[in-house]
Amino acid sequence: MRWGAPPPRRPRGGSGSYHVLGVFILKPIAWLMALMVGMSALGAVFERMGYPVLSLSVLSVRHVWAGEIWRLLTWAPLALSPLGLLFGCLILYGIGPDLLRRWGTRRFFLNFFGGAVVVGALTCLVVRRFWPDVSTIPYQGFWPIQEAMIIAWATLFPDRQILLFFALPVSGRNLIGLTIVITIVMAAMSGFPLFVPDFVAEVAALLYMDLIPVRTWIARGRLAWFQRGYRRRTARLTRVDRDEPPRWTH
Repeated sequence: MRWGAPPPRRPRGGSGSYHVLGVFILKPIAWLMALMVGMSALGAVFERMGYPVLSLSVLSVRHVWAGEIWRLLTWAPLALSPLGLLFGCLILYGIGPDLLRRWGTRRFFLNFFGGAVVVGALTCLVVRRFWPDVSTIPYQGFWPIQEAMIIAWATLFPDRQILLFFALPVSGRNLIGLTIVITIVMAAMSGFPLFVPDFVAEVAALLYMDLIPVRTWIARGRLAWFQRGYRRRTARLTRVDRDEPPRWTH
């Protein structure tokens, strides 16, 4: 038996925040932003100095198949354009805290980096199978993973609103379809091989959030298989009618 008040519960999603430029940013979100800025901006500086930091970090399908498997992880926080880096940080600041509170710090980082490994591996398989000529394209991972996080956020908070492009209010329920449509339009304009990681990440998010109910389909298939087997085993059974009651009732 324990006396006194119960010990305080540690809040999910990390504790504490940093005060940066007049706003408070949860520590795990700030860590991820710092990693993204550090690898993207400082990596570009080192690249110009002759140290191939970015060249060894981006996802290159040909190099991954050659054995450089660390690229499946290091491509995750990379944003190779200044605007992509800026808007990526803003989106992470907007939806990251909600996902962090819902998932917790450990699951948040596991989904981010583990999802990057899965998406990167599937991208390598798809590109090698269908577009081997573009296997040297350097893929950056932050935006595909961001799109998967947007789909996850919209699924968990369907009634919340977000300002798309900081101007158009869109509910979470409509944000999923709009994200996929924007990706399709951009791929049609720039070429589908360039957006293979984006499509893979979006499909993976739809599966992870059970918007494509594969687990339900599998369960229904197993149930149908068991029912079919049961009917097959009992098809030859015949019903026996007795004219007199059983002996144990005499």
